[in-house]
Amino acid sequence: MIPPLDGIIRVTDVFGTARGTYSHGGIDLGLTNDYVHRKPIRSPEAAEVVAIFDGGYPYGNAVAIKGASGVWRFMHMDEPPPVAVGQTVPAGGVLGLVGSTGNSTGPHLHMDVAPEGEIYDFKISGERVDPLKLYADAYATAVGYDSEVFRSQITMESGWDPNISSFADAEGVAQIIPRWHPAMRGKTFDPFASLDYAANLMAAHIAFRDGDYREALADYNTGRNSSGDFRNEGYHYAEIILRGKDVMATTSELELLRADRDRNHAQKLGALHHLGVTIELLNRIDPSAFASDEDRAAHDDAQKYYHDPK
Repeated sequence: MIPPLDGIIRVTDVFGTARGTYSHGGIDLGLTNDYVHRKPIRSPEAAEVVAIFDGGYPYGNAVAIKGASGVWRFMHMDEPPPVAVGQTVPAGGVLGLVGSTGNSTGPHLHMDVAPEGEIYDFKISGERVDPLKLYADAYATAVGYDSEVFRSQITMESGWDPNISSFADAEGVAQIIPRWHPAMRGKTFDPFASLDYAANLMAAHIAFRDGDYREALADYNTGRNSSGDFRNEGYHYAEIILRGKDVMATTSELELLRADRDRNHAQKLGALHHLGVTIELLNRIDPSAFASDEDRAAHDDAQKYYHDPK
């Protein structure tokens, strides 16, 4: 899934903010190191344009698209969007330019989404959700990490607040500590970059732990080399995240694979032991007893392999 803006994105208003008689049904976005006015707005996914608004109150110049994740709306564009109803746009395609038209106090992008929504008079039916949760799902799925567990993890980390900091200098929606993750320095408060990074980091931990989510989550929380009471804090963190999650089928499959791996390993060790015993017996036989030079060469090769399988 493609972030809606190029550059380091910042959230200027989060999903669900109380606004008098209603709650903010999307997220407002700007840029950290650049002026956002007239920056291109990117489509998160391949989609069909289903509605355009004419620039008046309250949406300003705006466009709605429908893709696999639902109906998305992008509002307050600087000028009418360069797309037409019925047109198909690719993931990352330009939908318009950031502006401040309609009910807006300054240049920014309002983005919202309803997974089961439909559009009528540019209003959107169906429940709107925090767009960051759909991005989290996409990033997790792309690397083979269970998206439900990832959602629970981010809820545990930040409650989906992309601007939060902790006493331990963890920053942003995924609570990344920049000094331990230099690639994310200056980008931890960009929720799209942080969610993508966190999903990939968890995938690496899961692979390192042979698919064990509990160990991988503890690694994320306290580090791979943690031990003792500190490691137990990581396990407590993991158990809260995994509580009630239906990941048992995946875990069971991995347990079977690990058991099969261990059985194979034991069989290989047994075979290697018997190979060593056979080689020792042959070493006590006079070389002239071998039927041919090829047999003696085969014995020498087996002996070399036994001592150095590489």
